[in-house]
Formats: sequence, structure tokens, C-alpha cells
Amino acid sequence: MGIFDQMKQMREAFSQLGNIKEKQEELQKRLAQIRVTASAGAGMVEVTATADGTLTNLNINPIMFNADDKKMLEDLILSATNEVQRKAKETMAHEMKNVLGFNPSDFEGVFNQFQKDGGFPPV
Repeated sequence: MGIFDQMKQMREAFSQLGNIKEKQEELQKRLAQIRVTASAGAGMVEVTATADGTLTNLNINPIMFNADDKKMLEDLILSATNEVQRKAKETMAHEMKNVLGFNPSDFEGVFNQFQKDGGFPPV
């Protein structure tokens, strides 16, 4: 897709925005209600977060407290937390596209090219 196609797509998306404040509020409510979960260590550690990235639950299988390997437990917690944050970002992007009609990150290429080309020409 060329830069002009991306700009056309962006212009169409912005024309469809309507009332951005209402859509933003709707998006925030939806993201706060959606839950995503990730686990590590074959389910030994499970982390739940909202789609806006707020961690809401951490579940550690009690057998892990009997283990002598503190480092392994820490690694499992980090792994599950990183995975749930990735899932939250993915869900957020999906919801943004549903609510707004586009995902703002879709236009990074246009903005990057625009900056690379020097932005607006001097008047």
C-alpha cells in the first residue's frame, strides 16, 4: 500500500469518527470490562488483567509454595504477566478498531513517512 493509499484510508477513517469523546468513553468502559488471562508453567501461575492492562488477579498453584526454587516461581510470574499484557494490548487494538472504526497504530507508517520526508513544507 502506497503513502497516498494510506493517507486516503486515514482521511476516510477520520471522516467516520463522529463524536470522538463519546467513542473514547465507550472504548474505555469496554476495555475495563474485558478480562484476558495468561498462564505459565502449565498453569502453575495464572494472571488476569483487564483489556486496558490493569492486573486484576494472580493465582499461584499451592504446590509452588512447596518448591524450593524461588527463582522459578518469579520467572513464571513474570512470564504470565508479560503474556497477559501482550494479550491486553492485542485486545485493546481489536476493540479500538471495533469502536473507532480503525486502529490508530495502523497509521504509524504514514506519520513516520511524513516525518522522514520533513513534515510540512515551509510557507
